[in-house]
Amino acid sequence: MADRPEADIPTDIPPFARPLAPYIRTRQEALRIRQALTYYLRSQIDFAEDDSENPNCHFQSHLTLCVPQDAVVNVKRIPAELTGLRKEYLQALQANLAARKEYHSLTEKVASAKERTKSSKNESPSVDHSSELQTYLRLLRDRRRHAKLQVFQHYLQELKERDSSISERIGDRGSQGQQIVSLEETEEEHKPTGRDADDGIEGLVHKLERAVIRAKAQLDRERNLLDGLKSQLASDGTDVPPAVKVAALQRTRDELVQWVEEKLVSVGNADDAPVQDLSSEEIEESTRLLEDQKAEIAAQYVAYVEARKRLLDAASRACQPVTMPSTKPSRQSVDLGKLAIGDRSSLDPLEVLSFTSENLLPLSKAQRALALQKNYLSGLLAKERSTTLRILNRLSDESHLLPEYPLLTHQPRFKHISSRHATSATGLPKPDEVVTLAESWAFASEAAATNEHQYVEERLVEGQEAATDAEHVLQEVYNMLNQDLEETLRDPQSSEDDSNDIWASEARSTWSRTRATRSQKQPRGPWAKLNGQLGITQ
Repeated sequence: MADRPEADIPTDIPPFARPLAPYIRTRQEALRIRQALTYYLRSQIDFAEDDSENPNCHFQSHLTLCVPQDAVVNVKRIPAELTGLRKEYLQALQANLAARKEYHSLTEKVASAKERTKSSKNESPSVDHSSELQTYLRLLRDRRRHAKLQVFQHYLQELKERDSSISERIGDRGSQGQQIVSLEETEEEHKPTGRDADDGIEGLVHKLERAVIRAKAQLDRERNLLDGLKSQLASDGTDVPPAVKVAALQRTRDELVQWVEEKLVSVGNADDAPVQDLSSEEIEESTRLLEDQKAEIAAQYVAYVEARKRLLDAASRACQPVTMPSTKPSRQSVDLGKLAIGDRSSLDPLEVLSFTSENLLPLSKAQRALALQKNYLSGLLAKERSTTLRILNRLSDESHLLPEYPLLTHQPRFKHISSRHATSATGLPKPDEVVTLAESWAFASEAAATNEHQYVEERLVEGQEAATDAEHVLQEVYNMLNQDLEETLRDPQSSEDDSNDIWASEARSTWSRTRATRSQKQPRGPWAKLNGQLGITQ
């Protein structure tokens, strides 16, 4: 569309729209293009023929494309070469037709169903639907009440369990009295009345709700009492003397010893009774199992002792100082070795274990911490590296610098050099992808900066040359007009500064007097040389 002859381009275009002149159309051309596109789009659609006198009324109207309610009947097969908004419009129109067809079919089905129901109502005798509806509503109401009762029963059971545990822990008589009073109140409130008995299920539900609220309040009261008792015990424990604590601990120990003895006696009696009833085969089987267990325990103990010995040997070897080997062994070194062997044999395992727990265990913990830190840092670096690569790749796709200023090794004509360099540097590690992308960006930015600097320098040189030429031309023009260019270009500010200086002002006055005398001798103005001697020097 942009390849138009210059004769077809309108001339009354503003200067700012000149670059868009190939794309600007007149109203007639735009109307013709719009009509052609509309005609092509209508050729893909089948319209309704509902008017016998004017069968193509829908086809000729442009409103059928804007609001295709009943005018469009079918959409032909969409051509493969059709793209853009026209293809989307035809697809949407197909979906609209399918939806309207489905809507009409459903409407017809609903209408036929309504007609059938009306005919069946007219034919069948009248049925009391109100009684059936009331029965169904009562059933739904009973189901809802049953669900509520189940929930209330569940929470009541939980509250009973909590109350039992709290009542066992608290031995305060006052709290027991409050519980008795609250229970009496609940019993009095739970006494059935004639009105509640008449209410039926609704009355039971109301009673259950009240019972739940009362149980919750009682639970809160018991919790407050428990907290007060705990705080009282804590405050009393701080003031208890040591003698009382010792006596209490001794009594507790005696109670525990007595309880353990009773349990052992009961267990012994329980074990003796069944043994008398066991047969000889069962006794032999139990004896054999006991011997097997003893042998297994002995083997495990031997393995434990061996492992402990190996651990102690390793710890003792780790505790020994590192000795540098000497080239000439002497008698003194032999004696020192014997002493070291004697000391090694005399090491205490407890000292070795203490050394291990004091030195080796902190080292192992530090090593584990360093390993965790290393894994964390490696994961963090890998994440940041992937983020950097994604950002650089996205910027390389969006940037204009990299295609304009690629690296020399990335250009096709330098592929043989890069391949030769790769074959010669096979032993070197492969460069990182981030480094490669960063080098490409650095080279592109440096090349762009160099190119811009060269462009600015060229434009500065051209500007200086143009300024020099303009100055020469201006001097020639002033010479032709018989005027002084220096006086015109003189800065008034510099003249004021010179007036402040005495010597500069005197020199200025002398120069101005000589200049004035010279100007008095020579005529001034553009008409001074129109005396028949224009361009002739004396």
